[in-house]
Amino acid sequence: MPNIHDISFIGVDIAKNKLDICVYNGNFSSCEYNSYSNDLDGFNDFLLLLNSVNILKDIRIGFEATSTYMIALQKYLDNLKVKYILINPQRLSHYIKYKHSNNKTDKLDSYYIADYITTLNDKSFNSSHSQNKSLYQSYNAYLNLIITTETRIKGLNDSILSDEFTSLSLKNEIINLKSVLNSTKNKAQKELLIAIKISMPEYDLIKGDLVGVGDKTLLAVLPLIYDISDKYSLKQLQSFIGLNPVFKDSGSSIHKKQRVSKAGNSEARKMLYMSAVSSIRSNTELMIKYQRLLDNNKPKMVALVAISAHIFRAIVKKLNHYKALNE
Repeated sequence: MPNIHDISFIGVDIAKNKLDICVYNGNFSSCEYNSYSNDLDGFNDFLLLLNSVNILKDIRIGFEATSTYMIALQKYLDNLKVKYILINPQRLSHYIKYKHSNNKTDKLDSYYIADYITTLNDKSFNSSHSQNKSLYQSYNAYLNLIITTETRIKGLNDSILSDEFTSLSLKNEIINLKSVLNSTKNKAQKELLIAIKISMPEYDLIKGDLVGVGDKTLLAVLPLIYDISDKYSLKQLQSFIGLNPVFKDSGSSIHKKQRVSKAGNSEARKMLYMSAVSSIRSNTELMIKYQRLLDNNKPKMVALVAISAHIFRAIVKKLNHYKALNE
């Protein structure tokens, strides 16, 4: 790890057509400021600045998560192996308020970004933003723990609250505990959504294109396939999730019905199934497909699994489409 005094910090305020750069040097007036176009020519000019400031391995760059405007710069920095960090907009906003600033200009924003990243641990910076799966797994483990606790509390709640000998104060404690768990769960879900949107700038675009597919489904599916969606076929990815059909034969006498393999992530399949239930009510195309399956004597459960697989394939196609647009 380089000595903190050898590191150069650079804040970048990203807009659709330009980058505002602050090379940090303490207070606002002593910093160096530049503006470049948000395209390859601008990135190459930015690289000239970087090379004049320090060797690339000792440079740390920060910029706000700004939907698709930041993707090209991310990939450029990844290729250079320059370490950067995507900043949660809410955290940056709180930091600026902490600094008692109500002014807002592109130049000032780049300064506060640079100033903010000087406070971070060097391990916060990464030359790649492909941490989606591990991020999801960490939050999901935490959320599952809360949900399990809620279920147990509900059983306790039903027995204790109905018991006439239980004191009023204990009943109130149980009610408060349920409220705290619910609040904590909602907060964790919101934080996960913010973190995923930062690392997956295509998120809102995909959600906007898919009727009936909500945050819970996308949060369960996208982190699992984000880094591999364009490396495998739709059939392989569907198998990875566990929605591929399998048959079970034993000799010539036992032939069981076709079923899904369930070999993949159970939470992703659950959310896709719930999304299917919602979509056949709100999405005309899927409503027609579902009814056609029923008319062909498919059981309702089989038809809903087919709709789940359809939704999964649609998510993959949209993800690859938006990733390709930013190549």
